[in-house]
Amino acid sequence: MEEFTVEEVIDYHVEILLASDREEDRGLEGRLLTPGNLDFVIEFSNGFSDPFERAAFILHGLATGHAFAEGNKRIAFLLASLVLLRTPERYEIQSCPEENDRLVRDVAEGKKTREEVETWLRSVTKGDY
Repeated sequence: MEEFTVEEVIDYHVEILLASDREEDRGLEGRLLTPGNLDFVIEFSNGFSDPFERAAFILHGLATGHAFAEGNKRIAFLLASLVLLRTPERYEIQSCPEENDRLVRDVAEGKKTREEVETWLRSVTKGDY
């Protein structure tokens, strides 16, 4: 399974915020709020062999840990999606944007555990079988 680097994640974050039309995103591209959280989530997640466990860990860890000054939920969902897509099965999240947004907001607000995120990911994902 392909591993992420902190630098790669920061590059994705920059792209996400540069593509945003939200005024509050301006000037915060790649700006870390808690760098140690990003380091921990990325390093620890690279040890998971199951892609759903890994995706859930990343999504939960970044959405609740606020590694970045802005865009934590967006980068968390993107990375979880990439973890699943980069598997041999090319798992793809099939839920609608509204459901995805609701799930990530619930995670960020402490309403969903990592295990609940993993269960949700398994339920809304299809792969090339």
